[in-house]
Amino acid sequence: MNKLVVELCCNIDDMTAEAIGYAMDTLLEAGAVDVYTQPIYMKKNRPATMLTVMCNEQDEEKMAELIFKHTTTIGIRKKLYERYVLDRRTEEVNTPYGTVRKKISEGYGVKKEKYEYDDIAKIAKENDLTFAQVLDIIKEK
Repeated sequence: MNKLVVELCCNIDDMTAEAIGYAMDTLLEAGAVDVYTQPIYMKKNRPATMLTVMCNEQDEEKMAELIFKHTTTIGIRKKLYERYVLDRRTEEVNTPYGTVRKKISEGYGVKKEKYEYDDIAKIAKENDLTFAQVLDIIKEK
């Protein structure tokens, strides 16, 4: 499936890592497709962070408002991209530890499957197992 996605970027040199992390969480909770940061250097060799938010076109203005509200930036750059994405669905798999969600992505002649991180991590903590052990047990089923 070919879809359009908007990239919003800004450079930040006057926020703590915790505050940037909070802004990232807020953007993801509001529906951003992805949010990530990169360390950069700005003028006068000041260390800074570039915040990048990927969102659907209809969410662009909402994301820009949230970036301005939750960061110290005074400007946001915008790019529009076309992207290829695989069709996605989630299935529930019964395991010895209960139900685990499995994400399945298909298209363009490929099929990918991945168990939901949160489900695997919860089982590992509750049963004093490693993440890898839980995956091995579930895959054996």
